Amino acid sequence: MIDCGRAKRPGWSPSVHYAGTAIDLLVIQNLDEDHVEDLSELLRTVTVRSVFSNPTVTASALASMKPDGMRTGVSTAHNVLRDFGPGLIGRWPDTGEVQVVHFYCRFGTHFTETNDLSLATFFRWGNFTILFGGDLETAGWQMMLRNQEFQRLLVGTQVFVTSHHGRENGKCAELFQIMRPDIAVISDDAIQYGTQEKSTQWYRDKVKGIPVLGTENAYGIRDKRHVLTTRRDGTISIAVGAWGNYLVTPEKVQNELTLGEILGAFGRNALSKDSQVA
Repeated sequence: MIDCGRAKRPGWSPSVHYAGTAIDLLVIQNLDEDHVEDLSELLRTVTVRSVFSNPTVTASALASMKPDGMRTGVSTAHNVLRDFGPGLIGRWPDTGEVQVVHFYCRFGTHFTETNDLSLATFFRWGNFTILFGGDLETAGWQMMLRNQEFQRLLVGTQVFVTSHHGRENGKCAELFQIMRPDIAVISDDAIQYGTQEKSTQWYRDKVKGIPVLGTENAYGIRDKRHVLTTRRDGTISIAVGAWGNYLVTPEKVQNELTLGEILGAFGRNALSKDSQVA
């Protein structure tokens, strides 16, 4: 699980959705309230076997970054860091063929505010790579770009979950001098800042786009989507095939298509690693 915030619409929370189950690894990308709002309840209703956050952010460091006080989620995270220490808590789970790689800046040495201390997390399986950007801002991205291994993983990234919910200060043009993802995904709620709409167009110009299932014209050409947002598209599911091909299914499409149609489209493209359907 990446973070444990809550969706205000339609009132979704992981502590309810996953109650009674177990989570092998909870990755806390950013120690701000919107990323850990449900942490207290999650730890009560779900068995969390391990937790990972920026290893350089201790409980005292987190407290120093919250001079105006901590709300419930951050306070719970602070208590966890105080009781168990920063970084990995528990054992790193066996993720099988899935490779999980984190990059982070150092508290004090590089930054002293939470956004640029976010984790940047790559998940890789076969030829497919997705990057979650946390709440990194431009300076944080630029610091990470000094790392050659970070640059290497950027090259193969197909899906980019943008940082800071698509806000202006999460943009970094230098990233796209190295990576050229197929799509960008913006995890956001209702529009709170005018720059969020402008950012959608900015990211659209930086990605390739993927064809949309069910939009074929007379010549067999499909429309393309470049940027998906949870605000507009709802829950976004990504199914990945063994050859690196993948199927992106927004919630609204799931409601319109039958399972057979979705699986049929995925099956027809399963032998081509360059073929994606959304």
